Amino acid sequence: MNNFCIQQYAGVLPARAIDCRECAAAYNTRVFHHTSVLHTAVLTLLAPKRGETVLDVTLGLGGHAKSFLDAIGPSGYLFGLDADQENLVEAGRILAKGASQMDLRHGNFRDLPSFGFSSVDILFADLGLSSPHIDDPARGFSFRSDSALDLRFDRTTGMAAARLIAISTEHELAEVLRQYGEVPSAHLLAQAMKESEIATTVQLKKCVERVRGYRAPAELPRVFQALRIAVNDELGALQILLQEGPKLLNPGGRMGVISYHSLEDRLVKDAFRALATPQKDPTTGAIRTQAPFTLITKKPVRPEASEIAANVRARSAKFRVLQHRLH
Repeated sequence: MNNFCIQQYAGVLPARAIDCRECAAAYNTRVFHHTSVLHTAVLTLLAPKRGETVLDVTLGLGGHAKSFLDAIGPSGYLFGLDADQENLVEAGRILAKGASQMDLRHGNFRDLPSFGFSSVDILFADLGLSSPHIDDPARGFSFRSDSALDLRFDRTTGMAAARLIAISTEHELAEVLRQYGEVPSAHLLAQAMKESEIATTVQLKKCVERVRGYRAPAELPRVFQALRIAVNDELGALQILLQEGPKLLNPGGRMGVISYHSLEDRLVKDAFRALATPQKDPTTGAIRTQAPFTLITKKPVRPEASEIAANVRARSAKFRVLQHRLH
């Protein structure tokens, strides 16, 4: 996730978070305010240099991409990818000064092999939502406004969350809530959702409140997260990125991923660790083949307290970096 309105992300913030007047004003004027998460850590650990090629597969509104462009200079090149066509248009406007040294494309990083990107020095992914997803009530990402329950990053494909609820069986819906949101008593909530008419964010909110009572404020974010992950097949897409992304790195190239919940981080951690583990002789334990990659981050980098104070969204961020060996 490149950008974030720190008070309106219903999928992450606690119930005590209040609506943000500045965000409402921003939406009314179509100007989205955003903050790049772990900005300093990203630039320090990925260390973009003059003339390098960068692939940002979660362009968002271009927060991190702008810094990449500044670092690689006029001799460098930036490929940008985003599943949200509207984000892509806005990012193109924001990054217009670097138009001659960038190639921005609409698409999900699950389709990375089909884009034909050349090898790169840096591949970066900041998972999750961008500001317009939250600031625009029509997107259906927040239960703090009444709108169609959509939750798709890319509204040109796939099915909205309301449709997913309608066509899923009670068991399937319970599994979505349990696996992707760790929602307590998922089967009871799934049953209620199937028995209710749920086409909007508020209808879903009222259903959760009816079933979970005083627990609802704490569980609503989990419900929205679970449906969002399912609608966008986020974990499936991430698995493809972790499989295909490292193949694009030049020798010495770096791949960095910022994740925001344990399901994502576990996939990143396991994939990076496997790529950085040498093959050993099963009898002697001696290294047969050196691993093609090394871990730049043995443990995930977390935001400083000062960043969390300035941007609440950053509090759950974990940043991991992998590097292709030079030899």
